Amino acid sequence: MAYRLEKFASTLQQALGEILHRESLNPEFRLVTVVRVLPAADLKRATVFVACPAGAEKALLRQLAGAAGFIKKLLGRKMILRSMPELDFALDTALELERLLAPRGDGALPAGQGAVENRDEKTDR
Repeated sequence: MAYRLEKFASTLQQALGEILHRESLNPEFRLVTVVRVLPAADLKRATVFVACPAGAEKALLRQLAGAAGFIKKLLGRKMILRSMPELDFALDTALELERLLAPRGDGALPAGQGAVENRDEKTDR
């Protein structure tokens, strides 16, 4: 990602975090963590990846999508841009994947994961 996009994504992520935790009218948004933001190259759209408490993901994503216009309006007050990007909210699955792939302290693999052998088809000659 280019420097300009990285800086924009970082600023947008910080502003969204402040809005959801401090300025939002919905108290459930305080449970949401903005993990990362992926803006489009033309800055017209941005996908906001969020982490939510287990079991509440779908409901919170629906509420965030419904409040996207209000959140965009609050962003317009915080950030000075020619045009504010449309926000698409998505659940960040990287944290869940990391939890599944991270080794446990007892040396056991996550549930349902068997040992995988690394077999090389080539033989040394």
